[in-house]
Amino acid sequence: MKNQLYWNKIKRIPKNANFFVQYPLQAQFKGQEKKITYNYLFNKLVKRFKVIVLVHDLTDLRGDDKKSSTDDLKKADYIICHNSSMEKYLIQKGIDANKLINLEIFDYLISKENIFDHYNDEATICFAGNLNKSKFIYNLPQEVKELGINLYGVGYSRKEKGIKYWGSFGSEEISSIIKGKFGLIWDGEDYKSCVGLTGNYLKYNNPHKLSMYLVSNMPVIIWSQAAEAQFVKNNNIGILINSLEELPSVVNTLSKEDYEIMRENVKKIKEKLEKGQYLRTALDSAKI
Repeated sequence: MKNQLYWNKIKRIPKNANFFVQYPLQAQFKGQEKKITYNYLFNKLVKRFKVIVLVHDLTDLRGDDKKSSTDDLKKADYIICHNSSMEKYLIQKGIDANKLINLEIFDYLISKENIFDHYNDEATICFAGNLNKSKFIYNLPQEVKELGINLYGVGYSRKEKGIKYWGSFGSEEISSIIKGKFGLIWDGEDYKSCVGLTGNYLKYNNPHKLSMYLVSNMPVIIWSQAAEAQFVKNNNIGILINSLEELPSVVNTLSKEDYEIMRENVKKIKEKLEKGQYLRTALDSAKI
């Protein structure tokens, strides 16, 4: 019944209108814990409207979906994908390159500023995310933990020297709370490299935590093979590493001047993220 009501609301939009949608199509009804996926509506949408898709997730790359996301995306008029790595992947899957628009990074609107001077933060590393699936944090070398690590998110119950767990916070406030000299972008079970499905996914997606760290005035440390590593390098807003084992030597040899240069560059990107400039630019590129 809810499915039909959902489609009836969509049908109120005039035919051939520009229809902007996130993919996968998901909705969450009041009183329900989990989101419901409505990808089956995609065929109806593309027949009725000019569809511009903003890719949120490619579930086949995460190993979550038997049906390839590209089966749907091929039918869209324009596809705003995360970055050049995802763009190349979609082209390899048979999607017309002329339909693809590179977002570069997700925008991040904030309601409260992060006021901390991160160079003087006690902890070197900040990591925010799902701590249940970020298994690497449970087997870090002692010399890495000694740098000081602040953790934010759900699923951590240990007490280890060098690691401080601050709890879980909502998306509206987390960016104003986090502390640490660098925001860490890493995933998977291994501290030596990002491996498995989650590690592989970093090669294609734009992690929201990258944007969150940047609007928090925080330079980042990112896996060198991550898709967004090139964005970090090109804009000089952080450090690329192959393994978390490298952290002590990398951060201990970094000068304050180098750090301040990165932080000034972070501010430039932050201004764009807060205004939604990356999505605005992508939408302007969709000529419909």
